[in-house]
Amino acid sequence: MLFNVSSLLQEGIGATRSHEVDAVVSVPGREPERVSGTVELMMTKTGVLVRAHLRLVEPEACSRCLKPLEELVPLDFEEEFQATVDPGTGAALPPPVDGDAFVIDASHVLDLSEAVRQYREVSLLMQPLCRADCKGLCPQCGKDLNLGDCACESGPASSPWAKLAALKGVVPEAKE
Repeated sequence: MLFNVSSLLQEGIGATRSHEVDAVVSVPGREPERVSGTVELMMTKTGVLVRAHLRLVEPEACSRCLKPLEELVPLDFEEEFQATVDPGTGAALPPPVDGDAFVIDASHVLDLSEAVRQYREVSLLMQPLCRADCKGLCPQCGKDLNLGDCACESGPASSPWAKLAALKGVVPEAKE
């Protein structure tokens, strides 16, 4: 998601541009994702303030039954992108104080892809569900319990400490 902001950088502080976004964002190692919404760009003293109101369709898998699903992720953020080159003279500007700050490249192109990626990561559900009452998979045979019960014995799950508890009477107690 690239925006050429050269003309905006030459206007006064407070100048704005609004853009409707309907794009595909590609992140290495992931499937391309569709992003839509609005982006407002406003000139500041040191760069461009981005106000983004986006929606992202994220392909996921249900955390209980592993069925594929699509999660609608709202992304609302404000970030200031720092200019690296003076638009009037072309001279390099000092680097931002914050080494992790978002920057506008030397060609006056603002790339929102990394900001969208970061905000997507913190906005995703940790355990997405296909539906609130998803029963998940049987821990014994792996059958999808949403489709019906399985034939496994349903008893209390064995404790991981059961074998140690059985040794309690066998091993003599240590004396102090």
